[in-house]
Amino acid sequence: MSKERATWNSRYEKGLVDIMRDHVNIPLFRGQNGWTVEGWRSISEKFTQMYPLARFTKQQLQEKEKELKGSWKAIHVARKESGVGWNDTLAMVIAEPEKWKKLISDNGKMAKFQKKPFPLYDECTSLYAGSVATGDLNFTSTEHLLPAPAAPLVPAAPAAPAAPPAPAAPPPLAAPAAPAESTSLTTPFDGLDVSSAHNEAQSTGESNQGVSGGRKRKQSLGAAIDGFVQFKMTQTSKTMKALEEKKKQDEQFSVDKCLDEVDTMQLTDVEKAYAMNIFKSEIDREVFMKMKNKNVRLIWLKQQISAISGGNVDGGNI
Repeated sequence: MSKERATWNSRYEKGLVDIMRDHVNIPLFRGQNGWTVEGWRSISEKFTQMYPLARFTKQQLQEKEKELKGSWKAIHVARKESGVGWNDTLAMVIAEPEKWKKLISDNGKMAKFQKKPFPLYDECTSLYAGSVATGDLNFTSTEHLLPAPAAPLVPAAPAAPAAPPAPAAPPPLAAPAAPAESTSLTTPFDGLDVSSAHNEAQSTGESNQGVSGGRKRKQSLGAAIDGFVQFKMTQTSKTMKALEEKKKQDEQFSVDKCLDEVDTMQLTDVEKAYAMNIFKSEIDREVFMKMKNKNVRLIWLKQQISAISGGNVDGGNI
């Protein structure tokens, strides 16, 4: 029995993390090197009380905690990379395809998070931030930049008046043509008007080489924005499909379906009333509906009713 693989779901994972957060600041349960023996004993007992049907061993809880810790660390480090974002709503890492290749190359654990959310990131941060080596304290001092104040030596500028020839500078007035072009080349980074900027660059075009370079920059910016938007739309679409699939599974084990099935069974009205209390539990509904053998399903339900009624139900003992 202890060798059976634990069947984890998001509800169990969140429950484990919540329990560990209740224990994390108690020295008896967690020391400098991690959870103590007393800590795991308490966590295991609390988890069993909350989810009696899960039947996870302490070893299985420890393995899951190790997995969650590794996933959190991988994402925590990845989010520090330039060009990597985080969507709080989807609980997903956002990056362009080329950046994903590097993230996965640096840490293979990131591969699954390219299309999968990690909704427990914030909760795990409260557990592990500060206790896991993630390079947070690796920074570079910039004190050597302080000599910049030497700039005040510019007082040499007074010598400028002694150089009357400066008026000869007017001839370069032809240069303003370049600034005029540069102003037309600046575009907002919101990407809302990329196409019109591109058309402007073409219309002002061939007379000045600076305009040609600006058009290329605009085209590159537009391509980057289009690529990111397309990538984000694809990720969002896949996430929505996953959420829709989960919704279908929840409907499959709904209270209505359980009660419809109970109505077809040979049970007294009192027994059916007890069954309604049993189906308040999501796990009990799932166990009940997944059992395809109707006889076994009936036996299981009667055992549950017997447990909560003490074996005494109008219409005879169960």
